Amino acid sequence: MQSKPNPNPFGFLYIDSNSGQSSGGHSALRLGDRVYHLQYSFEDKIFHIVREPWDEFRFQYGVVQNRNIELYEWDLSEQSKRLLRQKWNELYLVQETHIQNQKKLEEEWENLKTKRTENQFLLPISGFGYFTNIHDPNPSFLNLFSFSEEEKRELETTIFKWEKFEKSLHLTDDIRSLPKTESPYPLVSSLQTKTEQYKIIQKRIFVRKFLLDPVLTYDQAFLQLKGPNFQLDETEKKIWGRYLDHLAKDLRSCLFEIECNDWEEMTLLIRILYVQKSIKEGNIVFPKKNLDGFTYLPEIEIPESIKITKQEEYAILFETNKKIFSSGYDPILFFNWESFLTRYQGFLDSNYFIEGIEFNWKGYNPYQNKLNQNIEPIDLNKDISIKEENLERYTKGIQNLYSYHLVDQNCTTELIRYLNEMFPEGKIGNDVFWKPISNKVISFNFIPSVAAFKLESSDSTKQIKVYPSYRNLKRKQLDQFSERYFQDRFVPTSKIYKTNPIDHSFLFFTEETIWDRPIYGLFNTVWGIGYTTVGVITAPFDKGKRFSKGTETVFYSLPELVFFNIRKGHFPFITAKEIPEEYYEKDSL
Repeated sequence: MQSKPNPNPFGFLYIDSNSGQSSGGHSALRLGDRVYHLQYSFEDKIFHIVREPWDEFRFQYGVVQNRNIELYEWDLSEQSKRLLRQKWNELYLVQETHIQNQKKLEEEWENLKTKRTENQFLLPISGFGYFTNIHDPNPSFLNLFSFSEEEKRELETTIFKWEKFEKSLHLTDDIRSLPKTESPYPLVSSLQTKTEQYKIIQKRIFVRKFLLDPVLTYDQAFLQLKGPNFQLDETEKKIWGRYLDHLAKDLRSCLFEIECNDWEEMTLLIRILYVQKSIKEGNIVFPKKNLDGFTYLPEIEIPESIKITKQEEYAILFETNKKIFSSGYDPILFFNWESFLTRYQGFLDSNYFIEGIEFNWKGYNPYQNKLNQNIEPIDLNKDISIKEENLERYTKGIQNLYSYHLVDQNCTTELIRYLNEMFPEGKIGNDVFWKPISNKVISFNFIPSVAAFKLESSDSTKQIKVYPSYRNLKRKQLDQFSERYFQDRFVPTSKIYKTNPIDHSFLFFTEETIWDRPIYGLFNTVWGIGYTTVGVITAPFDKGKRFSKGTETVFYSLPELVFFNIRKGHFPFITAKEIPEEYYEKDSL
């Protein structure tokens, strides 16, 4: 089942088991350079469709989580690939719209409660956190615009228009009906609550007032990278200077020619400011973002030695990405540059983020810290009750629509269900890309390995590609049999594995072979029982941490007694120089 390697394959991914989340294995779809999979959030009780770059997905699962990844590739025409990706993009965006609508309803309800209890309506807004309310006496960026008196009057007229609309907003009807939540496929309209409308108005007013009467930026909201690796040379300064002209032209177009979204205006303005700051400082400066998203693993403190090494690695990546960004003005290059910088911020903050173009550091409008006080409804309690009812109804609707169950609705069954519903016959046009399999419990396809086994024997699977885990790649480099199967298998003598805060304590890896797995599993189980016993004694001092780790050791060791392996260990502190060259071989079979 082999054919010519495809640099951007499409297919079903099976991810091996490991301790922690998805301990029974995981499933995903690879659609070229993007991966779609599902993760449940205990915070909002929604089974989220996650979209992320393949390289990041593979690193998190294949290196940090040390899981083997298998790709069951489909044979698709380019047109079919585009349609398949379009369908999953729509599915993802519909869910994102539902989630954002729910957040808007929640914010509306919370703001009204604040209004009732504190008699104020302070509203932090994304983008305002980059500014102070202190007048800027020397706004050099205004030279990019050189507004005429007529243009200034036009800006003032627009401000007056938006302020008038803001005052009359409380007289308009609020949303009458909520989007339906019976199906994940129909396109969903974005709710425009009064709070959301006020935020939009405030951003539009702010951009125009800032250009007429600028305030100082808030330095702590910008990350300044100093050092020889982050400097701009004179050629780069000139190129970035030309970018300022393009950005100013685009923003001027938004102000006087075409109507842009509020976040588009804010994005262009903030880009002008951070590019100008970078040129002035001679070093890279970029706006921090509120990082949000799914964390694959619990936050852990990175050792100083690893942090220094990774910073050196990022410095090398900076040079490459900076050259690409400096190759010419393009909004896509700006987005890619900002995404890279935000990933660096995520590394520094030990966090993760969701792709997004907006600068979302929150703050209060420097020109208007309080919303108009005349917006208060006649019967505030009644309005709060209606908003709360809308919030509860909509929240329950999307939680039911995107629900999770260990067996009925998990990462594998939902992928299969969506594919079956989108393409009932497994066809895209004339392309038969897969033979639909059941997502019913009786089929046992809720077990990722079972679904993978059926795909392996399916005629629709073009070929199977294996991406070995980090440890397995490193083990292949061990020449001596004793090192590979004995020394590295025992945790205290392993040259590859290092203990870390994510893993519980254990003695032996049992992934290598099956026949002797129960023997090593017994050692792990006994070790775990002893560790748990000691944890009982130390509980008053370590708040039960050792006891909890010991129970995890026992839990993941018991399956080994019956020849089944789950635990693979984690590698959260891997640096680039430790990753084998084989890892970078594209789509090895």
